[in-house]
Amino acid sequence: MNSSIQQELQLFSEELCRQVSIPTLGQIAKETGFVQRSSKYQGKDFVSLCVWMSKNIASASLTQLCGQLEASTGVVMSPEGLNQRFNRSAVTFLQKLLVCFMKSKIHSSLAISSTYLKYFERIRILDSTIFQIPSSLASYYPGSGGCGQKAGVKIQLEYDLHSGKFLNLQVEPGKNNDKTFGTTCLDTLRPGDLCIRDLGYFSLEDLDQMDQRGVSYVSRLKLNNRIYLKNPEPKYFQDGTIKKQTEYLPLDLEEIMYRMQPGETVEIQDTYIGKDKKLPARVVLYRLTKAQVKKRRKDLAYKEKKKGVTYSEKSKRLTEMNVYITNIPWEIVPKEQIHDLYSLRWQIEIVFKTWKSFFQIDRCKNVKRERLECHLYGQLISILICSTTLFRMRELLLRKKQKELSEYKAFSIIQTYFPLFHQAIQQQNTQVYAKILLRLFHLLEKNGRKSHRYEKKTVFDILGVVYEYTMSSPKAA
Repeated sequence: MNSSIQQELQLFSEELCRQVSIPTLGQIAKETGFVQRSSKYQGKDFVSLCVWMSKNIASASLTQLCGQLEASTGVVMSPEGLNQRFNRSAVTFLQKLLVCFMKSKIHSSLAISSTYLKYFERIRILDSTIFQIPSSLASYYPGSGGCGQKAGVKIQLEYDLHSGKFLNLQVEPGKNNDKTFGTTCLDTLRPGDLCIRDLGYFSLEDLDQMDQRGVSYVSRLKLNNRIYLKNPEPKYFQDGTIKKQTEYLPLDLEEIMYRMQPGETVEIQDTYIGKDKKLPARVVLYRLTKAQVKKRRKDLAYKEKKKGVTYSEKSKRLTEMNVYITNIPWEIVPKEQIHDLYSLRWQIEIVFKTWKSFFQIDRCKNVKRERLECHLYGQLISILICSTTLFRMRELLLRKKQKELSEYKAFSIIQTYFPLFHQAIQQQNTQVYAKILLRLFHLLEKNGRKSHRYEKKTVFDILGVVYEYTMSSPKAA
């Protein structure tokens, strides 16, 4: 078993090392103008500092960073000399390295085998994370205005839940609109995809485009969009043409909600969404449980108080219900599974939590723009390496051992191996890298397994993945 696992990890390590090899980094450094002549400070040294060694490019002092640089590469620089190297060429260098990494073959590993894989080649989860930065950077990164935020960075991410591949990634000002980015992602869709997006990306036009392109979607409905049924008894003019205003009947969601029990799911078929009744869709209503309603009302109160958002009384009443729309045939996903399928979106929240907890991507003091951006793109490359390793380990652990890996635990463990990864890459020794990955595999098998909480489904449960697990008792959960 160990030999077959090591053989697979050897191939993985060869491709990963190729992406961050010294010749590759040197070529990209020259192409982007980061290195223009012979210098003791090369592209590989900058990557060592920004990707492998330091999570604090935008928060540590320049003196501390010089110390980390010397300790990891032997290159001696003055604080001002290092400060000057945080320039536009350095940012472009890291941006291009990130793009090359996202396009590499390293993501061609097998996807998780699930019940849905035969219907959806990719399950695309899209969301964003935002964090505040010093107001001195507001001219480059204006904030959203919420909570007095004058300057903020928003990072958009769309990734495939089956393979872990990052499909779309963008760093932008905090004030930018999510819906706009969601529309730009339409060009990367292909038939067989399933899109799951937060309400902030909601657009009937985008959902219609997905439907026309053979792409499936599950979305919550913004409640300012009406739902209609065709009127079985419309009125007609004397010439036999139908009176348009009688062709459709609007649904009363409140009336339906109050007839439902907490936790109940109801489907309404043959519906049309929007005032122009253009989007035909399945509508699935889920009445929240008492605990879920309590949490949602607490969230609404926070938004009203802290973010200055005002909700109508009707909107507050309808928060007791989730309204989902989808174009997936009921034969593939029955109404009872729609709520769980949409809940897969929360996986990206775990991803963003690891970015801030383990990679400190949101840590920034009063630094210049270029240094902030070197921090952001350097950490995104680190995150991509960690994430790629995690999903490879997750697929191997499932296929070889029938065990489910916890993303949060795995991120925590993998990032501690970065000094070892860096050392193997510096030596350009893929066999050493593969042996380190094998050690990591066994550690993840022992300490990285998913903890199962009583009556709470995991991603594998929702996807219908076959695996072994031990269920905690209600008391332990």
